[in-house]
Amino acid sequence: MKILFASIGTRGDVEPFLAQAEIFAEAGHEVICLFPEQFRETVSKLDYEFIGFDKRFLELIDSQSGKTIMGGGGSRWNQLKNFINLAKSSLKIQNNIISQQRDAILTHNPDRIVFHAKCLYYYVAAMAEPERYTLLTPLPCLTHPSAEFPHIGLGKWKPFSSKINLKSYNFINATRRLAMRKYIGKYYSDFPQLTINSKTLKDFELNRLQTIYTISPSLFPKPENWPESAKIVGYYFRNQLKEYQPSLELKEWLKKYPKAILLTFGSMSNTKPKEYSKTIIELLQKHNIPAIVNTSWGGLEQIEESDDSIFYVNQIPYDWILPQLQGIIHHGGSGTTHQGAAHGCVQMIVPHIIDQYFWNRIIAKRELGPLGTSIHNLDAGKFEIALVDFWTNPAYTGSAKTLSKVIQNEAKRETVLNLVINRLD
Repeated sequence: MKILFASIGTRGDVEPFLAQAEIFAEAGHEVICLFPEQFRETVSKLDYEFIGFDKRFLELIDSQSGKTIMGGGGSRWNQLKNFINLAKSSLKIQNNIISQQRDAILTHNPDRIVFHAKCLYYYVAAMAEPERYTLLTPLPCLTHPSAEFPHIGLGKWKPFSSKINLKSYNFINATRRLAMRKYIGKYYSDFPQLTINSKTLKDFELNRLQTIYTISPSLFPKPENWPESAKIVGYYFRNQLKEYQPSLELKEWLKKYPKAILLTFGSMSNTKPKEYSKTIIELLQKHNIPAIVNTSWGGLEQIEESDDSIFYVNQIPYDWILPQLQGIIHHGGSGTTHQGAAHGCVQMIVPHIIDQYFWNRIIAKRELGPLGTSIHNLDAGKFEIALVDFWTNPAYTGSAKTLSKVIQNEAKRETVLNLVINRLD
C-alpha cells in the first residue's frame, strides 16, 4: 500500500511519524512524508518520498515573536503583542498549508493517510472516507476528554475540577472547529455527500475517527469514558543509532563521570539562552552534578567559564546516551519525556509551552522526578530546590527504574501498522 504520513511542527511533532514510517517501510509499504520543508534532508536520507510544507511555518517559531512566546521574556503586554503578531502571520500561511494537504491527496492518491492534529483538511476528508484516515498524536487531552486534566491547550494552568476539566474540551475544540470553517469551507464542495458543521465534526472526531495516541498507558492510562475508536498504544522510538559515532572525548568524559545527566531543551528556543544556560550550569557545578549539555536548536548555549564536569554537544541520540545516565533535565516534549521514562532516568522538566506543563505534572505524579520550574519565570532559588531534590531523592531513582521495564514492552511493533492497514470500518 501507499501510505502518506503528514505532520506539521517541530521535531517533536515529526519524530512519531518517522518512527511509524520506518515500521511501514520495513513491512513493504510505500512511504510518502508530508512534513515542513526543513525536514527534507532528514527524510531524503531515509529514502522516503518527501513533500515539503511551507517552510515559513517553522521560521515563525524561530522568529523573535516565536522565541518570546516559547521562552518567556518581556512584559505580559509584549508577550501578548508577540502572540497576536505570530497568530496573524500564521493565519496567512495556513491557507497554503491546507492547500498542500489537499494537493498531496489529489497528486499521490495514497491508500492510507496518517495525519497530525494540525492537518485540518484531513479531519473533513476523513468524514467522507473514515477507513482511509488515522489521526496519530503523541499528546493526550486533545479530542477525547479527561476528568483529571483539562484540554492540552490549557496545560499551563493547574487542573480544575472534574466538571470544568471536561467542559474545557467542548470550549477549545468548538473554537477550533469554527476556525476550520474559515480555512476549509471553500473545500467543502469536495465532499458533496457530507453535512459538515460543528455538530457533525464533533460527533465524528469523538466517536468515529480512528485516533491513535502514541503515549505510554503507564504515564497516562486510557480513561474509561473514551470510545473504542481511541487507542493508547505506547510510545514508539525510531532507531537513530545507525550512523552515530560518539567522539573519543565524549567516551573518555563518560568514563570520568559515570553518574551524570543530560541537559537539553530540544527544539525549543527562548529569548535569553545565554542567561538561562549560565543560571542552570552554575547550579549544576555548585552541586557537583556532571552534565552533557545539548545546545541543539539554540535554547541552550555554551558557557565559557564552565569546568570539566560540563560537556557540550550540538546533537546526540537520546537512545544512545540516556541508558548511560542518571537523569535528564529537559523542556518536557512528549518524545523526550518518554525517552527518559523508557531508559529509567530521573527527570526534571523546564516547561516552555502547552503540553510540556502537562508532562511536568505527569512526571511529578508518577514520582519520576520533582515538579519543574517554567522557563517563563526561571527563578534560580526555586530551580535550585528542585535540582537538589532531583539529584538526591532515591525514591525517584527507584520509580524510574521500575517503570522503565514496563514502558519498554508497551509499544508492539505491529500495533499501529495493523490498525491502519486492516481497517474494518
